[in-house]
Order: sequence, then structure tokens, then C-alpha cells
Amino acid sequence: MTQSNDHESDAQSQDIRPPLERSFSRYVKQPFNEFVDNQTTGAIILLASTFIALFLANSDYASFYHQFEKVTLGLFVDDFRLEMDLHEWVNDGLMVLFFFILGLEVKREFIAGELSSIKNSAAVILAAVGGMMFPALIYYAINYGGEGSSGWGVPMATDTAFALGIMALLGSKVNPSLKVFLVALAIVDDIGAVIVIALFYTDQIVWNALYIAAGFFVGLLALNRFGIRGPFWYVVLALGLWYFILQSGVHATIAGVLAALAIPARPKMHPGHLAHSMKNTAGAIYQRLSDPQQSTDEEHREVLSDESKDSALGEIQRKASLTRTPLRIWENLLDKPVSLLIVPIFAFLNAGTEVTQQALNNMLHAPIAWGIVFGLLVGKPLGIFSLTWLSVKTGVGEINSSLNFKEIFGLSILAGMGFTMSMFIALLSFDDSQQQLLDAKLGIMLATLIAGILGYLWLRFVTPYQGESS
Repeated sequence: MTQSNDHESDAQSQDIRPPLERSFSRYVKQPFNEFVDNQTTGAIILLASTFIALFLANSDYASFYHQFEKVTLGLFVDDFRLEMDLHEWVNDGLMVLFFFILGLEVKREFIAGELSSIKNSAAVILAAVGGMMFPALIYYAINYGGEGSSGWGVPMATDTAFALGIMALLGSKVNPSLKVFLVALAIVDDIGAVIVIALFYTDQIVWNALYIAAGFFVGLLALNRFGIRGPFWYVVLALGLWYFILQSGVHATIAGVLAALAIPARPKMHPGHLAHSMKNTAGAIYQRLSDPQQSTDEEHREVLSDESKDSALGEIQRKASLTRTPLRIWENLLDKPVSLLIVPIFAFLNAGTEVTQQALNNMLHAPIAWGIVFGLLVGKPLGIFSLTWLSVKTGVGEINSSLNFKEIFGLSILAGMGFTMSMFIALLSFDDSQQQLLDAKLGIMLATLIAGILGYLWLRFVTPYQGESS
């Protein structure tokens, strides 16, 4: 305890910021950062956004809520016009960043993550395939020949934010390896959802626009190939890619995944080379600036007045930036804004459903709702568990040695939380029928709630994690 306090005291004595700034950081900034970094925060904000939307849609403010999402925004430059309502800007614009993050995660996992090993990736991929195929088949069987048969893609996806949020609530009671498996599973799951959206939920393709979009994508790949790492041209070409995919009839969010695949994943400088080249420079700076007789104000003045020190510090910063991969930089930059802002905004504008007695009665007799409920609550666990078990028993794939199949089954229950992506596909499936969309939304919310509760109870009481010693 004394050693820990000594380290804390040393850290505070080396902090040269003014006392007011240190106090602000300690009592305001640090608690805020801890809240933002908490794994449950994204799920809490997403849940709160959903509840607020439901409250507004079922209150005296319902007309204001629906008018708000229809507010028209646009960009006009001479004869160029890009005009959409707020609902469309979020679904076809901001959600592109959600798919961009997804694409970055996919690329990272296949290069250096759980999906980089053939046996590990085989188990995860087969589990995800089962988790997509079984729900789709159950849904289609319930809705075969009916008006809602086109919605078979709705129960295919897993909401990672909600599922990881439940695991975070379990704390030490859940195996850390189970979280890794869930993230990898959800990534493959989302790849499947993206493919389904691109192939089956595109009404009509404008080929000329798609050809131009392909040109922008080739341009992004060329930037990567020629070693260009700065963000400016990537942003410019990605915006062009998004616009022409939007005009082509293919859903615009596909642009996010394609742009992510073009982002460089390797650093320009090896960290070991950086450490070697910085050693002398850093040592000289430290010796000159760490005189114990020198006051804090004198240190400030010396750093400010000595151009050579400033240049040396700038060189260290430049070289350090070269050891980071653009993929990680983009991922770290956008992860929190997407999970804490964009996804909740999407939920707020899309979850607002008028839950009347009539709507609930209709849902009880709606094949669409029950196809989604049974797809997520039965199809997901059955597909994920059975294909994981089969892949391990046949030797095709393997899972972490600390995991057991009871834990895998608990994870497969949690995977039935299909909120965000399921809602997204429902909007594409039933965009011309408000009643069908209402049935789908109610089915999604009911299944997500039940899957979250059952998954939590299973992992908390049936398979509580006891640590490595068990």
C-alpha cells in the first residue's frame, strides 16, 4: 500500500499543470473518461435512447417526435443538390460510420485477431453461420408464402453493444475468453448481414453510378498501395464512394465497409527502431529539463524559448505517429463517437413505436413478429451452439481451452439480442408497410429483452466463471 501511495505521490509531483487544471482533471475529466470507457456505457445510452423514443412516441409529444425526424436537411452547390430528411441522413449517412468501424474491426481480426488463426476462425465462422442460417430458416418457415417472407434477414444479426453490456454487468462472473469469442462471432455475423443487405435488399441498381463508385474504391486502394497515410485524401475519396453508392441503389452503408478495407493496417516504422532512434534525443531532453533546482516556471520558459528542444520533441512526436497504424488510429478516433452518439441517435429515430393495445393484439397474431422472436430466441442458440460443438468435435475448429460448452450456450442465448442491425434490416425489408414494420420492431424489442435476461441468468447462475484455477 505504501509503495502504491509513493508512486501516486511521485506522479502528482511530476504533474506541472496549474492546480486548478489538476483539480478539474481529477474531479471532472477523469470520472467522465471512466464513464465513457466503461463497457456498459454504450448499452446504457442505447437503452436510454430507446426508452426515450418509446416514451415520446406514446405521449402527447408524439407528433413533435415524428415531425422532428422528418426535418429536411440538404447540401446545395450551384446545380448540385443532396437533400434528405433527418431520418435518412442518420440511416444512410451517419450509420456509414458504424459500418466503417465494423469494417476496420473485420480487417484487424483477420490480420491479427481471433480470425487470423485457421482453426480459431473456423469455429467462429461456423458458429456465426449457424447463428445466421437457423434464425433465417425459422423465420422463413413461419412466414412462408406470407407478405412478411422478405424479412428473413431481420433475426440474423447480434447487437454487440447490448451483449457486451450484459457481460460487463456480470463482471468477474463471465470468462474473459467468452467476450473475445463473442466479439469475433459478432464481427462475422455482421459481415453476413452486410452481404445480405448488399445482395437481397437492393431494389434496383443504377450501374453507371456503381461504376463510378468502383473507381473511387480503386482510388482508395491506390492510396494504401502507394503508402499514403494522411487522412485528407481518404476522406475525400470515401465521401465520393459514399455518394455514388447512395445514387446506385445499393445501400449507402456498404461504402463504410469498403472504405475501411482500404485503410492501411501496417505502421511505417517498427516500434523497436523508434525506441532506438529516440533514446539519445529523449535522454538529452530529460537531462536538460529535469534539474531539481529549476522551478516549474523556469521549465516552462526553457521549453518555450529553446527552439532546438521544441524541434526535438516534435521529431519524437512525428516518429511515434509512424509506429501507429492508420487502422488503429481511425478505430480509436471513431469508436466512442459511434457507440455513444451515432448508434443511440439511430435508435432514438427508429425505435419510436406507438405501443397501443391494438398494436400488441396485432403482434400476437403477426407471423412477422413471431418469426423474429423465435428466430432470435431459438434459432440463434441452436445455430451457434450446434455448429460450434460440431466444429470442435470434428476437429475442424477449436475454442479457447478455458471455455466449456455450457458457457458457449450462454453466449448463444445472449447473441439473440439483435437490436441495432435487426432494426436496420427491418427498415429495409418493410419500408413500404408501416404495420409490418411495427410488428417487426415489437418482435425485435421483445426478443432482445428476453435474450438479455435469459443470457444474464444463465451466465450468472448456471455457468458462473470461477477463474483460471477452476
